[in-house]
Amino acid sequence: MNSVVISLIVFVCVVGGALIGLLLGGILPPSHLSGDSKDVVKVGMGLVGTMTAILLGLLVASVKNFYDTQSNELTEMSAKIILLDRVLAHYGPEAKEARDVLHVAVTRLLDAMWSRSGRENSQTASTPGGAEIL
Repeated sequence: MNSVVISLIVFVCVVGGALIGLLLGGILPPSHLSGDSKDVVKVGMGLVGTMTAILLGLLVASVKNFYDTQSNELTEMSAKIILLDRVLAHYGPEAKEARDVLHVAVTRLLDAMWSRSGRENSQTASTPGGAEIL
């Protein structure tokens, strides 16, 4: 569902609830409109507001934790790829084919991670050495 549609549904529900409350206000007996009843409603609304604040705080903390975990994993994976490339570079020209395969694999991984759809093409790419990466 589109966020605009959801916003409109919420808006209609809130306005409808307010209108129903106004209509019920004239029908309720006077005992339900006393100061004690109003205090109970205020305490109830305070409880709802507090619970909502706690829930939103936990939601934000959860999202931040997820983001931090993903960021740390990406940083660690990048460091390991760089280390592997440098180790292969120390082996000299004999490891050129392996380095080329690594570069193609990393390029495809980056394209898959940062593409709009988030999915990689299902076609295989051939590397300069003739190997195929799925």
